Amino acid sequence: MAADSTVTPVVTNVSGKISQIACGREHSAFLIEKPDRSTHVAVCGSNAFGQIGLDTPLRHAVDPPILMSFALSDLASLDDAVATGESPVKVQCGMDHTVVLTSSGRAFAMGWGADGQLGAGPNSATVFSRPVLVSGLEEAPLTDISSSTDFTLALTADNRLYYWGNAEYGQCMTGAKIDQVLTPIQVPFGFGRITDIAAGGCQALVLTDDGRVYSCGYGALGLGPATIATLQPTLIEGLRDIKAIFASTDRCIAIDSRHCIYSWGLGNAAGRLGNGTVGTNAFEPELLDNCSLATDSSMFALGNDMALIAN
Repeated sequence: MAADSTVTPVVTNVSGKISQIACGREHSAFLIEKPDRSTHVAVCGSNAFGQIGLDTPLRHAVDPPILMSFALSDLASLDDAVATGESPVKVQCGMDHTVVLTSSGRAFAMGWGADGQLGAGPNSATVFSRPVLVSGLEEAPLTDISSSTDFTLALTADNRLYYWGNAEYGQCMTGAKIDQVLTPIQVPFGFGRITDIAAGGCQALVLTDDGRVYSCGYGALGLGPATIATLQPTLIEGLRDIKAIFASTDRCIAIDSRHCIYSWGLGNAAGRLGNGTVGTNAFEPELLDNCSLATDSSMFALGNDMALIAN
């Protein structure tokens, strides 16, 4: 007899309004606006690498495991790290790390950082169980961050693009493959003003204010089956008038001004590309049969094997 695979949703009471949700491999983070109008980050899930901010990460947990939070808890260690009056405005989860953008335009990271995921520099520890300030970003305040796997993209108010973390596939857009970018490096992006960024696994996406999307890295990049690797940002010719982009470990989504959704990447048995096929890769963006579904791109979430749309 097959095991019962039914999942029963659990309701968690939250004091305030959840304005953003981010999910990693085994952990989640929530941006919550409290009734007093303050903003906080709440976390749950695995803390095996310090990714939800518990103070004592142990990579080899005993049985029963102790480095797990089943309850949604405030990330108190972030409150201790930020300055007075500074608050979180966005949170991103990589596979085993978390990055938080603050109202002062600074970024804090915690969790697994062997490939530079925390941007803390070459002499930093491999694991941080409390938020640490990402170094080398003092020249201009950050306005956006993106992370889903093992690297992070960050955008500044004066249109500078930064990168840190794993870059072994050349997705750092500098013309080179770099195993570990331990301190943020500036990406020499010269194709216009950037309006959105999306960090995948082997690939990075950049959206400019003319609605064009640029791709870099390795895999199904949206550039056709003949181009599965590029070390420089390359225009995806099949996309126009795009308003939002998303990237996961090995697939991507773009949403245009008509709220139509384009999908590309590596397919699997779950049909995760949403194009009606199973196990087939899409090397170029494919228009999905669901125009007007994504009426608000902030209500769209892309995971490894599924996507969620609320309208």
